[in-house]
Amino acid sequence: MPYLLVRQRFVDYERWREVFDSITPLRDEAGMRLVLVSRNAAEPDEAVVLFEVADVERAREHALSPALRDAHERAGVVEGSNSMTLLDAVD
Repeated sequence: MPYLLVRQRFVDYERWREVFDSITPLRDEAGMRLVLVSRNAAEPDEAVVLFEVADVERAREHALSPALRDAHERAGVVEGSNSMTLLDAVD
């Protein structure tokens, strides 16, 4: 099963988390299951999130969607800080 690792900086964690939680249905539609939400210990204004991905193409479509861009704006994601890495589990 592939995974998606997301890293992004935000202005305010509470605001970011509220919007993040509100778009759970969009992620569900994209076949993405939340595995972990964490904050970078060295940079607490950075979220590190891991998803299990059922369908890589649907996850890519979600990543490029206008709805996700809008959510990032509402959440206060710092422009240019969003990083997504597709991972293949080896064990």
